Amino acid sequence: MEKSIFRTAAAVLLLAGMASAGFCGGKKIICVIDLEDKSNHHGGWHNVGTGIAEMMVTALSETKKYTLIERSKLDAVMEEQKLGASGAVTAQTAAKIGRLLGANFIITGSVTEFGIKDSKIGVGGLSKLKGLGGLGGGAKISTNKARAVLDVRAIDTTSAQIVAAAKGEGSKSSSEISSDLSIAPDFDFGKEGFDETILGKAAREAVDTVVAELTKKFDEAGGGAVKIIKITGNQLYINSGKSDGEEEGNVYNIFRQGEEMVDPDTGESLGSEEEKIGTAKVVKVTPKYSIAETKAQGVSKSDILKAK
Repeated sequence: MEKSIFRTAAAVLLLAGMASAGFCGGKKIICVIDLEDKSNHHGGWHNVGTGIAEMMVTALSETKKYTLIERSKLDAVMEEQKLGASGAVTAQTAAKIGRLLGANFIITGSVTEFGIKDSKIGVGGLSKLKGLGGLGGGAKISTNKARAVLDVRAIDTTSAQIVAAAKGEGSKSSSEISSDLSIAPDFDFGKEGFDETILGKAAREAVDTVVAELTKKFDEAGGGAVKIIKITGNQLYINSGKSDGEEEGNVYNIFRQGEEMVDPDTGESLGSEEEKIGTAKVVKVTPKYSIAETKAQGVSKSDILKAK
């Protein structure tokens, strides 16, 4: 057990060190927790919250805008904290997990709908429908409709505040695709063929909608927090360079995370406030890092910089 805990702690410290040392550039570092599965009609599909979370990680990664925390690192921290990997965790707990992983934001939420409904369509005189040619009278055909609905939120790991929320809905009918791959019980999330089922297509539509909305809100909020690599006198080496869009003359506010507030009755973490301790101006930019100068006293590598 002691060795396991040591390995977990080492992995977390390594990841945090990589973030502060500039391996993540100036991109927002994001972690996606398994969504809570609140749907009750998905019939045979397992680990829905995990599958949707992994689809979100892939979609966010494909934007090329963010650094995503690896699943193995998240699992290690969740195990260490004795938590189930579920969106049911509180904002305060989610923020704590995010801080341990060195993330700026943690995404959590729930799957409220996920499943397929069968229905019968009376075709009667619908002979004009493609493929139904000579059907008439009281003939009926079966169709399947898949629907997926997600509710997610992005939590700032420093303040435990919800900074963005998004809802995504997706629906597909078996009549919309060339072959009936509606149920396909042998498929699972991430396996070849899943995305071609109507449920896979509905889930992808919902995920893409959520990611587009979160990306929009993240863009409106500006760049992610910048980490300090090292300090030499009044110069701060930061993990944001030319490749991240950094420019000479950019000015940042320097923030220090305050003391964690804990509910005296429940012991639950209530987050912490940020204290502004000064400003810093970028004076030199290289491809991978930059140098900023500050007049603030007592700046430490655990402080963070945010664009003014």
